[in-house]
Amino acid sequence: MKKLYVSILLLMLGTGPALADFNDGVVAYIMGDYDTAYNTMISLAKTNESDPLPQYYLGVMYMKGQGVEQNYEEASKWLRKASENRLPNAQYKLANLYSQGKGVPKDYEFAYIWYSVGAAHKHQLSMNALEKARSKLSEEEYKEAQKMISDYIEKYGPLPEDPNNPNNNAPATVNSNS
Repeated sequence: MKKLYVSILLLMLGTGPALADFNDGVVAYIMGDYDTAYNTMISLAKTNESDPLPQYYLGVMYMKGQGVEQNYEEASKWLRKASENRLPNAQYKLANLYSQGKGVPKDYEFAYIWYSVGAAHKHQLSMNALEKARSKLSEEEYKEAQKMISDYIEKYGPLPEDPNNPNNNAPATVNSNS
């Protein structure tokens, strides 16, 4: 019986980081304690791959070099995960990376696609960036992007029950300052 308790205790200690509190990570980030924020976010991101918020924070931290060495490839990896988990702020930042060619190949077509997905969420910064991104595309690139946008919006855009979904009649509430 003693072995069972020791095993359970060791198992619980091993999952401690997985139970890290997202709010503590955000507070640490805001306070500039980037080591704590990073450790919290990486733990959460690795234990729940469908939660875009820790992925987003990791992407931003790598993008800005906060608590980690600045690394645009890592930033794009985490922002892509958050984008694929339907987070409009991440979609906007990922589109910016494509526009600038940081961490990903410079690709105005993919920038336009990701801005369009963010805009489908009624994310104001994404909506504002669409026209500028469109102006960088040739007619051929624009047509190709248009073919892909509906698939991306279906996969990564607002869910049907999402109040930001343009197909719903609920009023939209978006915080696009992040």
